[in-house]
Amino acid sequence: MTPQLVQNIQHRREVMRALLFIICLGGVSFFTINIYREIYFLAFLELSYSIYAVALLRIISKTDNFQRWVVAFLIPLYSLILYALYLPETSKSMFVWILAFPIVSYLLLGKKAGCLVSVLFLMTALIIYHVKFLTMQGSVDIAESLNVIFSSALMISFAHVYEKNRESNEVRLLELAGTDSLTGVPNRLKLYESYGQWLKQLKCGQPTPMSVALIDLDHFKTINDKYGHSAGDEALRHVANFIRAKMPANALLARIGGEEFTLKITEVELAQCCDFINELRKELNESPLVHEGKVIKITFSAGIATYGEDGTSLDALLACADKRLYIAKRQGRNRVCCEGVHEVKTSNKVLC
Repeated sequence: MTPQLVQNIQHRREVMRALLFIICLGGVSFFTINIYREIYFLAFLELSYSIYAVALLRIISKTDNFQRWVVAFLIPLYSLILYALYLPETSKSMFVWILAFPIVSYLLLGKKAGCLVSVLFLMTALIIYHVKFLTMQGSVDIAESLNVIFSSALMISFAHVYEKNRESNEVRLLELAGTDSLTGVPNRLKLYESYGQWLKQLKCGQPTPMSVALIDLDHFKTINDKYGHSAGDEALRHVANFIRAKMPANALLARIGGEEFTLKITEVELAQCCDFINELRKELNESPLVHEGKVIKITFSAGIATYGEDGTSLDALLACADKRLYIAKRQGRNRVCCEGVHEVKTSNKVLC
């Protein structure tokens, strides 16, 4: 399975399951009560919604259209509760269900949609409540009115702050999960996510060239053995920062393990990509790392694969680039191997 960084909606599925279970029990209970009270139409609606909830319990855990099912369940449910609040036979205690609207909406729909749905239905509920229980009494109880209004505002405020912080923390965790802690560049997970997004754009638009370069630092073990692991770590950061400063805006640099980096470049033909990587190699060769007063020369070897000719999956492209990388290594290192490109000599280094 291709790993991707996506926002986790598992917590929303669990909230939805809990809500459906409560609605099942509540619907059956109120159906029985309202049959006894001879409120038949409301009883029928409550029983119908209990059946709907039972059916959704089987769907909600597996469906890919989770948000659509949430909306299809919540909007009628809120409308049913407002209708029950409006009926002459219901009491003020019915309003406690209304106060659950913000919590449920934010947990299931997120910050923006949750806010919209909460405000819309709470405002409607407040109007119904005031018309039915306050104005019909001949005079408005200001204290009771303010209690209802402020308690509603409090529930929306708390739900909004909670969901805002939760979404912010989730985004931050996703960023950390997709970032290499040593160099600060994206990691393998982020690379796969970026490739998946590019594929979606490719299917929706015009064909766009894309190449993947697998870059491996030469004699990296020697750097660790001779200068220490701190120098090795600094060398990795040096290379990552160097490439990031030089790469085009449409490229993604990722560290995929050890001393290996991958550079994904789009909107550039294969020959141009090879020229760029080779130029990058030359410039790095002339930009040594200075660590604790010692000058450490760093070079790399690279293999390049292109989408279409060498594969259509990222795994296939990386495997192809890896084979070409080892060709460059066998030829003496500090080389770029890009099969399918005419041999070009640059600073006595040959692009295969």
